Amino acid sequence: METQGVETVFKPLGITYEVTEAKLDQAEIISRMSDYLTANRNRIQAIIGLGDLVTGSIKRVFNQVHIKPGDIPVIGWGNSTDTAQEVLDSYVNAAMWQDPQATSYLALSLAAMAASGIPPGFDITVGTLYEKDKAATYLKIMEGSGDK
Repeated sequence: METQGVETVFKPLGITYEVTEAKLDQAEIISRMSDYLTANRNRIQAIIGLGDLVTGSIKRVFNQVHIKPGDIPVIGWGNSTDTAQEVLDSYVNAAMWQDPQATSYLALSLAAMAASGIPPGFDITVGTLYEKDKAATYLKIMEGSGDK
């Protein structure tokens, strides 16, 4: 579904993209990304990490293939301490935070309303894009040391 969403935006703009898939294994993700970057470095203008394991592996991959932080713009999911630290270290430009507990709670509350006949006629934003200036806040939350 994410790939379909990307296509609806990129295709009309004439932006070419390629999806590289891997299993939910960080070692395989790092290996595939490193191989791909090594073979295609000159063609890559940006990276969108569709998953925390992908975005949270950028620093390891860039270091492995000798790409400096910021040489390739990167955005992606940001629900991991690895990604938040990568934003702070300038490997990732921006990451998407969506608190899993809040997201689940709000969605279930809306579903319960709809099931009981109350039309949920409003939108709830369940995520935020954070950059370097806010990354420390989300890193603290994910480390379990958020402001209390």
